[in-house]
Amino acid sequence: MLCPTRPDFSGPDCTKAPHVINCSWGGGRNNRAYHPVIDAWTAAGITPVFSNGNTGPECDTARSPADYPWVLGVGATTQENQLAEYSGLGPTANNSIKPDFVAPGTGIRSSTYTGEADYAVMKGTSMACPHVAGTVALLKSFQPEIRFEEISKYLQLGADRNLILPGKSCGGIPESEFPNNAVGHGKVNAYKSLKALIQNN
Repeated sequence: MLCPTRPDFSGPDCTKAPHVINCSWGGGRNNRAYHPVIDAWTAAGITPVFSNGNTGPECDTARSPADYPWVLGVGATTQENQLAEYSGLGPTANNSIKPDFVAPGTGIRSSTYTGEADYAVMKGTSMACPHVAGTVALLKSFQPEIRFEEISKYLQLGADRNLILPGKSCGGIPESEFPNNAVGHGKVNAYKSLKALIQNN
């Protein structure tokens, strides 16, 4: 991803690296195996966005690498604006708050592996994650040099908090406080986040 190549892996071209990467890798909790790759992305200015895992509804179920502090971890909501029961919850093994944000993850029309032109209605934090990656892309389209900390700030400024929550206090943080270990800072809102960035420039 740092230096995309032709299909035969020749001609690597780092100028074609993406500005944001959306991914659904998952490997336990506090798994350090992904550190070198994501460190390289971050150093190159690429924003990593990862699904939190379909490991809920219990606390302490956020998965790596979404549980890394320099990754935007994403949980899922339902069509009823409720936290999805399957969405992985924090805190992390290091007692950090995760997910960072939630997004719609149930009843999402997506491409599927059954054919190049096939679609299906699916659910999961992997369906929620692209909403956040797309919002990051919008922010970077307006301000290409924006870095991870500022991206997170504007996502927070735009986040919706009128969600139906599961009634847990994971990590001792009540759901009435934001961020919390159920929905993080809230549900991503692309319009409000981009508007806040535009108004502050």
